[in-house]
Amino acid sequence: MIEALVSWLGGEANTIAFAILGGVIGFLAKGIYDLWLARRNDKLGRVNQQLKSLYGPLYSLNQSGHHAWLAFRSRYRPGKAFFGTEPEPTDAELEAWRLWMTTVFQPIHVKMCDVIEKNADLLIEDDLPDALQKFLAHVSVYKTVFTRWENQDFTEHTSIMNYPAQELQRYLMQSFQHLKEKQRKLISDGN
Repeated sequence: MIEALVSWLGGEANTIAFAILGGVIGFLAKGIYDLWLARRNDKLGRVNQQLKSLYGPLYSLNQSGHHAWLAFRSRYRPGKAFFGTEPEPTDAELEAWRLWMTTVFQPIHVKMCDVIEKNADLLIEDDLPDALQKFLAHVSVYKTVFTRWENQDFTEHTSIMNYPAQELQRYLMQSFQHLKEKQRKLISDGN
């Protein structure tokens, strides 16, 4: 019976078979493309969110703090360490230190801590990187110094933990640049 149908349809059977096969292949190809596109868009969305909510704000805040620090140091005790060198900082220099710490650096650091705490799920790594751990600890430990200052106790001026300036700068710059490159690649793959 099938042979009779094929002979009756003749070349039309081949045409119909190729049309059906072409439709199935087209349907499968579209499904694979749609799946690839959805995965790409998911990856791009995550990278965009990482840049917008975590690494972009952290990098820009750290950069502004760094440039503020350079400005401060260009005016106060340039060319030598602020503490631990002779002569010791004057009362006026210590007052400037306290002013800059409480009005410039502390607010930047508090914003950075908030960004990290609210967006830790967007970290590139599976665990909190060492540079961020040291930064968070530094900011937390400095609270004791600020509390002393609020009570007019100026016997301490520094945290017992140093600011991880170079380590933090390197981590944030590398992470930001890595994500920007990944973002560019995902965008160009979609065009």
